[in-house]
Amino acid sequence: MAGRTSAEHVSNDEESCLPPARVTEADIRDWCIAYLQKTVDNPSIAIGPEANFAELGLDSATSAYFIVELEEWLGAELRPELVFEYPTISALAHFIAHAEGGIPDAGSG
Repeated sequence: MAGRTSAEHVSNDEESCLPPARVTEADIRDWCIAYLQKTVDNPSIAIGPEANFAELGLDSATSAYFIVELEEWLGAELRPELVFEYPTISALAHFIAHAEGGIPDAGSG
């Protein structure tokens, strides 16, 4: 996304991948739900705020990839084991949003 000088160069799909100027718990939760809806290969599983990562089939490898994608979206570094320490989308979003030091403003890193 480096080198972009105007929002008009970003498609609507790409815009939904960009974090808002200040990331809230709801923003993180919504991003996680949208991301997992695209990546979990089981249409019979409902993916909502209380979805459990293990029940969604996230193992250590897929959890690590998920965390890397979330880090890139947030512009912040996260520990891969957070998925196991906070096993639902809501719990993870709450922890990240309320972590000491918080999440930096988008683009400040």
